[in-house]
Amino acid sequence: MAGQKSSNEALYSRDELINAASSFGVKPEVVAGALRLAGKDTMTRAEAEAAIKAFLERKV
Repeated sequence: MAGQKSSNEALYSRDELINAASSFGVKPEVVAGALRLAGKDTMTRAEAEAAIKAFLERKV
């Protein structure tokens, strides 16, 4: 865990989220793209899940 958010949700760094890609059911490249699209380097698990979903559902 990289830090704590005021609501007691853990914040994870970019590297931690990319390394945990399999726990989201996606490849590391998808997590990296989702973080880039969201413009953030740290997120909670819920934020990361939402960012991954938005990344996968975006129009190309």
